[in-house]
Amino acid sequence: MKKLLLSIALVGSSFMYHAQVILAATAPASIAGNYEFTWGDPAGGWGTPDFLIPGTFIQGDLIQVNDGTPGTNATYGNPLAEEGCNPSPAGAYAGKIAILRRNTCEFGKKAFEAQAAGAIGVIIVNREPGVIEMGAGADGANVTIPVGFVSDATGAILLGEMANGPVNMFFGNKTGLYNNDCGITKGATLISKSYGVVSQLSQNASEFNFEIGSRVYNYGIDDQTNLTLTATVTNPSAAVVYDETVGPFSVVAGDSVDVIPGGALSLPAFSLATYPAGRYTVTYTLDLGVTDEYDADNSVTSDFVVNDSIYAMGTLDEITGLPVANNGYRPSTNTNTFGECIVLRDANASRIGVAGIYFSAQGTAVDLTGEEMALNLYKWDDAFVDLNDAALAFDFLTPVAFGYYYYPSDLQGETVFGQFNTSVALLDNQRYLACVQTVNIEIYLGFDSKTNYVWNEAYYLQPVTPIENDGAYFASGFGADIVPAIGLMVFDADEAGLNEETSIEGLAYPNPAVDVVTVSVNAEGNATLNITDLAGRTVLSQNVTLENGKTSVNIASLNTGSYLFNVTLENGSSTQFSVVKK
Repeated sequence: MKKLLLSIALVGSSFMYHAQVILAATAPASIAGNYEFTWGDPAGGWGTPDFLIPGTFIQGDLIQVNDGTPGTNATYGNPLAEEGCNPSPAGAYAGKIAILRRNTCEFGKKAFEAQAAGAIGVIIVNREPGVIEMGAGADGANVTIPVGFVSDATGAILLGEMANGPVNMFFGNKTGLYNNDCGITKGATLISKSYGVVSQLSQNASEFNFEIGSRVYNYGIDDQTNLTLTATVTNPSAAVVYDETVGPFSVVAGDSVDVIPGGALSLPAFSLATYPAGRYTVTYTLDLGVTDEYDADNSVTSDFVVNDSIYAMGTLDEITGLPVANNGYRPSTNTNTFGECIVLRDANASRIGVAGIYFSAQGTAVDLTGEEMALNLYKWDDAFVDLNDAALAFDFLTPVAFGYYYYPSDLQGETVFGQFNTSVALLDNQRYLACVQTVNIEIYLGFDSKTNYVWNEAYYLQPVTPIENDGAYFASGFGADIVPAIGLMVFDADEAGLNEETSIEGLAYPNPAVDVVTVSVNAEGNATLNITDLAGRTVLSQNVTLENGKTSVNIASLNTGSYLFNVTLENGSSTQFSVVKK
């Protein structure tokens, strides 16, 4: 079963976000620049302009909505009048971009009322971190002005500056607006293969390295003939440890060119002899050789953190070091289960063990208190080379560690830690899949929409952001720019007394089985067999004797389903594998 990409659900942003489509403050200079946003897209039921058409934009000063509604939002503390759910006086926002707050009524309703009062555009401010996709609701199809959505932090910046004077915004597609205008994007840039880089697995240049490259776009009217692209990496001491430039090269108007490993234009791969622990920053900088008339997209940065305790694909907080979720997502069609996963495979994985998973969750109408989250670490034993391999599947997932986390209180959006029942040492060159799963379809799991692996996935062709939906797995999840904000807690296997020597090979056949299954283990003598269901409950436990490495086990009393067999020898060595009972 080969599944790559799953459509996204309501609470997450689909991020139809291209560099030429921007929401930018143009004045005053103190807050000028691009801001993260989503917009009301005609494909989503809005009657708004299509920003994917070059040259479609608005520009104007902001004005704060005040529809005269009395009272204060009891939850968020803002005046209800600033939410724009009721009519404002005719012409109140004429020629201006209305800025208002989320809450109380549908996005389409807010935008429609601002439009009726003369606004040329609308910006809705979130009540919490991150941005989300806006449903059009009952009125969205009647909204013909652009509608944008920004985070609470962006809203605070814009509203705060409005107290000092006019704030002018550009909102739309800037392609063809300037003579000299080129740019680069996060979605077309190579970055570190993971955000949380495990130091035990990254001791020299051969153990940790990654390619450098980016796509350069020419959004302007004029051809460009003197472009250069520079990539730098700074280490935790802010010292530059990589500094390479390619060019000059040319890009005609409306076209792009790739600086890519093995291409006509390329930069050397990044690697160091050693990797001191801490945060590293990769920066790409584009120079036109002439003044870029819109230079806010001439630089892209990304980080990675070398540490000895967390493996993660998404952002790690600079203060806590824990995974950071800036959005919550779930599938658009979901009736049973939903899980988010990350993949780990390393030639030296036996140096580390895994104790559990960091994650976060939220729900607009869910109290998380008492909610159960399933934690699983699987050996992903399907034999495939890359994402283009027809053998790519999730048919052979062997559980090696599991556990449950029960929310002690309503920790909405907070990063928590769930521990496995047993810590396990990993095996070299084994592909692992680590997942957090919920059975509450109203829960949105935490994702990071700021770390973008789109080019990484296209270049390395390895799964980065898998998710599970109703038992089906999707290798590319919601897309490589929507990254599960989960992290594996890792530790040094030797220091903890865990290593490959305590693991032995084992399997069972036939599998699936009906009544009797033969357990085959690379060992002799007495052992203990413990069988658990996928909820971690022991369903059968007995002493067995391995003769010629084999023993027969009667499973006729077990219900149909999947079970985890754990065989432990008298010397402490053990093996785990899954068996399906028909």
